[in-house]
Amino acid sequence: MQKLIDKGLLFALCLLILLLKPTSLLSLAALLLAVTLTSLCSYFENRPGIYLYGTYLLLCCFRGEFLAFLPLLVYDAAELSPLWLRFTWVLPLLIHFPSEDILFWAGLALICMSSLLLHRRTSTFQNIRQHFYQEQDRTKERELTLQQMNRSLMEKQDYEVQLATLSERNRIAREIHDNVGHLLTRSLLQLRALQVINQGQEPMEENLASVQATLTDAMNSIRESVHNLHDESLDLQIQITALVGEYKFCPVKLHYDMGELPKELKYTFLAIVREALSNIARHSNATSASVTLLEHPALYQLVIEDNGTASRNSSSSGIGLQNMKDRVEAFQGIFRAEQKRGFKIFISIPKEREAL
Repeated sequence: MQKLIDKGLLFALCLLILLLKPTSLLSLAALLLAVTLTSLCSYFENRPGIYLYGTYLLLCCFRGEFLAFLPLLVYDAAELSPLWLRFTWVLPLLIHFPSEDILFWAGLALICMSSLLLHRRTSTFQNIRQHFYQEQDRTKERELTLQQMNRSLMEKQDYEVQLATLSERNRIAREIHDNVGHLLTRSLLQLRALQVINQGQEPMEENLASVQATLTDAMNSIRESVHNLHDESLDLQIQITALVGEYKFCPVKLHYDMGELPKELKYTFLAIVREALSNIARHSNATSASVTLLEHPALYQLVIEDNGTASRNSSSSGIGLQNMKDRVEAFQGIFRAEQKRGFKIFISIPKEREAL
């Protein structure tokens, strides 16, 4: 766009300088030819531009009427290489110097020099603007990269906080089970011993029975709380990720896309994945495996596959597969195992038939 503005300005100056000498029909032809050639130079660039510029330059050498619009072609010649080609416009001016008006000649030379300077200014500006846009793109790219890294760090931080929370829940559950639970159990045993010793003493038996009922209720409440804490502390994604991360037999690719699952189903999926990975290590020559857990609108899906070619007909593998099938069928699910270009286990469990 800027080059078009520059050429428009040069064209206006050429028309002004044309007023310094008598016009003719050949001057009009020079105008049309100059506009055509400079347009073609802008379109073709490089070597075709050299030929177009050279053609007009030869016409200027033979006919002075073409000189008035020489600055338009000089503007295009500012990109030519080698450097001396950019100043060949001086030749027709020298040829017509004795026969042209000195004011017309000087003005034409000044406009030609201005054409070179104008082109240089515009090229410099365009290079700076292009460099600016490139830097802007690189800055934007770095910004997006930093945003992605920040998101990854936040997700990792959330994951670590969640893992720490679940670990703390497990620790509390263990403390309650190992300490308070055992103390209550011992108290119940001691109370039972007192009941045996004081058997036959009705007031004492009633009091001891009341204390026993209270301790029994407390024991049951603690057991329920411990179980709830333990169940809530089981994050299937974290457990599967840890299981895959600790697997050393071959690389395992994990794809997990599930929401919250019933606790029984969590234990089932975890047990199946553990058994399947164990079978791969014991009965397969696989070099890679994948574990995919997906949640669909109506069902949960678990797919475990590897690229091993060894047969899976051993008895231990068969028992393991049967255990998996029994677990899945308890949820009214579908279990499929096939060996074709590797071994694949496909499990589908409908949501509306989840075991309670």
